[in-house]
Amino acid sequence: MRTVALRVLALVAASLLGACRDGRRAPRVVLLVDVDTLRADALGCYGNRERGEEGALPSPNVDQLASESVLFERAYSSAPWTIPSLATQLTGEWPWDHRALRILEPLAPELPTLAERFREAGWRTAGVSANFVVRSAYGFDQGFERWDETHATGHTGSSGHDTVDVLLGFADELAERPGEGIFLFLLLFEPHYRYEDQPGVRFGPGWSDSEPYDGRLSGGEALDKLRKIRHGLDETDVRFLRGRYQGEVARTDEAVGALLLGLRERGMMEETLVVLTSDHGEEIMDRGWIGHTRTLFDELVRVPLIVRLPGGERGGVRIDDAVSQVDLGATLLDLAGVGKGLGEGVSFAETIRVGTAPSRRYLYLHTDFEAVMTQDTSQEKRALKWGVVDGETRLKWIVDHLVEGGPIGSLYDLEADPGEAVDLAPKGDVPANLKRLAALDPARREESATPLPVPDEGTR
Repeated sequence: MRTVALRVLALVAASLLGACRDGRRAPRVVLLVDVDTLRADALGCYGNRERGEEGALPSPNVDQLASESVLFERAYSSAPWTIPSLATQLTGEWPWDHRALRILEPLAPELPTLAERFREAGWRTAGVSANFVVRSAYGFDQGFERWDETHATGHTGSSGHDTVDVLLGFADELAERPGEGIFLFLLLFEPHYRYEDQPGVRFGPGWSDSEPYDGRLSGGEALDKLRKIRHGLDETDVRFLRGRYQGEVARTDEAVGALLLGLRERGMMEETLVVLTSDHGEEIMDRGWIGHTRTLFDELVRVPLIVRLPGGERGGVRIDDAVSQVDLGATLLDLAGVGKGLGEGVSFAETIRVGTAPSRRYLYLHTDFEAVMTQDTSQEKRALKWGVVDGETRLKWIVDHLVEGGPIGSLYDLEADPGEAVDLAPKGDVPANLKRLAALDPARREESATPLPVPDEGTR
């Protein structure tokens, strides 16, 4: 431990010298943690009160982080699956602009990334990915001085602690010569299907004699097979699936706890800006499907967003204003004192610092998905949908371009109907201000494939 402490002396000294910029405490380390397939409502800090094996909590480490952080109740990804969503986070561009819309489709090398912006400002950078589609072969290492994907091996096994160890090793290395600061990125993968058994943090039926499970699922089904039998699943089967998923979330929470402990042991935590979020959520038979990619409902696009400022400043604050991940990169650069924007991003740093309303009003959503890594040739996975959340009125407008007789739109009041069970579109006209793109106006079918630019009216 003494060796580790000596390694970070230079970082700590630089932190003390530059602790304030414009009267604010500036981070010397920025840590962005993305948890693949993490629903916001799977976390205790977002309302999950479930208990598991021997009283296991869903997310005690993330909950502790949230108590020291600014938590956003209504954060939205731009897409309901990894490639377009993560590309938006890392470039500040909407999916239709960055064009990373297919599995195994690379990031455009000409688009500046968040890591590149930090490198340009003299920061050192390191990233670790546990997702096999987020690899250097597809450009996700752009801007990272150190990058590791050795644990991005697929859907079996738990890689959280291994990836944390790699990232902490990078932190030790970079802290020897920190530059202006250090940017760290970690993509965890556990909650992604397949939902494996997690001894010690089991949830739902089947792990104790008090609530046995004798349903039709083993927990080892391939996802395509599971989807084929989904209509025959009863309530207990669904609870079994959700319990397995929750166990994966709890195991991920342990990895997050190990990462935060590692930073504290290195003397880094109090000078670190920690951000935890997700690329998208997961549908577990909420609307008759299992997985993601196909819809723009909140179980897929409402994601956790927890921001711990250095020293835990403003810890425990909860923000109800809606924000989009298209603005996340610009916000991190702003909070770090790096005078560079990112793509279309509009910083909401002041919302975090002092609680002012974010400037972006319209939060756009998009999915254009085709299955390319499966033997299933059916079209039920195919999706082409555009959506927008009005942060002021809390209305969500979605247009489906593949539904029979489409394009057809649906409208939901997220304030009165958070489960999005009641489509208001048949009851009257959709507010004109929600039709911000050609693709969001069903009457303009000939233009639906090519959106208009995001307009200036898209901000307050």
